[in-house]
Amino acid sequence: MNNQQIIPTTRNLYIPPFNINKDIYVDKSPYFSYQRNCEHYECRCRAGAIIYNNGSFNKHIKTQTHKEWIKNYPKYYKEIDEAKTIIKEKDIEIEMLRRKIKKLGIKLEKIQDNLDGEFHDC
Repeated sequence: MNNQQIIPTTRNLYIPPFNINKDIYVDKSPYFSYQRNCEHYECRCRAGAIIYNNGSFNKHIKTQTHKEWIKNYPKYYKEIDEAKTIIKEKDIEIEMLRRKIKKLGIKLEKIQDNLDGEFHDC
């Protein structure tokens, strides 16, 4: 028997954190040492750059392509990543307001039904 299993993998985008003290973007590993079942990250420094554990992360950040990408990150990617975050927050806010409007609409219909019933009794 063949006991092969398909393991779903998700690839997140690697976004370097901002160091407030140094006013630059730095590399910080998204993994713990000896972590198992790691999520895969895709780095935008070059096509096909996949990071799958702490060792591959440490090896990847030493490449010249990645060093140049980190240096130029604010110039090319910072605004796009911030815009995506803002859009996501606004989508959540819009959905919450839609739910609130729906609840208020249901309350309004109940009040109108109660008022219509009172006028028909007279």
